[in-house]
Amino acid sequence: MKKFLGFFAAAMLGLAACEGPMGPPGRDGRDAESMQWHVEDFDVLTTQWRERTEEGDGYFFYYFEHEIRLPELTEFVFNNGFVGAYLVMEIVRDGRRQLVQRPLPYTIYGMDGDIPYSENYSFETRPGWIRFIVKYSDFSEMKPLTCTFLVVMMW
Repeated sequence: MKKFLGFFAAAMLGLAACEGPMGPPGRDGRDAESMQWHVEDFDVLTTQWRERTEEGDGYFFYYFEHEIRLPELTEFVFNNGFVGAYLVMEIVRDGRRQLVQRPLPYTIYGMDGDIPYSENYSFETRPGWIRFIVKYSDFSEMKPLTCTFLVVMMW
């Protein structure tokens, strides 16, 4: 009988916990119906990458960047929204070519003979602009290949 009462009480509490007044649907009372988004892809050609250098306390390295005007990235979206970017790559899996999206930052690891290296792809934003960045661990001065990036903004 104690087991039955315990089970009955637990079931009633579980059902009662799901009831109550519904709160606002989201931040500032907005629901998902009013959410806005912008999705756009960008091709950055090898010739468009610009060489830059960064120097700090005991380090110096080369990197490459390409900045793109993005008017949809308003001050409001910058301060209150979400901006994500993906590296779009073609891979071969099971003998078939497939497009995949890799979220940034993304690192590719490889070998140059017996020497390991990495390529790091990232991005940064400011209102009206997005900048894609590629850094090589071996401080290579070779420009990156043509890349496709997908940018997703939500606010």
